[in-house]
Amino acid sequence: MENDIFSISGIGHITNLLYICTVNKHIDGMKWNELRKIAETNGWYLWRHGANHDVYRHPDKSYPIQIGRHGTEEIKNGTFNKLKKQIGF
Repeated sequence: MENDIFSISGIGHITNLLYICTVNKHIDGMKWNELRKIAETNGWYLWRHGANHDVYRHPDKSYPIQIGRHGTEEIKNGTFNKLKKQIGF
């Protein structure tokens, strides 16, 4: 194990590794619930409920984002890429 790619020496590294694995999962299709967790981890908070989407705000951003309440349904690639840019990951 001398040439390990990852060296995990603390909880911060584990959190970052899990975050990277979650972000890269969009190749296989990210679920709405997973995106919601990432947004909340990045400082977005629920501002209000819409009919089919929740509206989130961030203290440092001037725009809201809409995250669908579609649970385990996969996000379409175009929608995911747009939200990914808005959320900032």
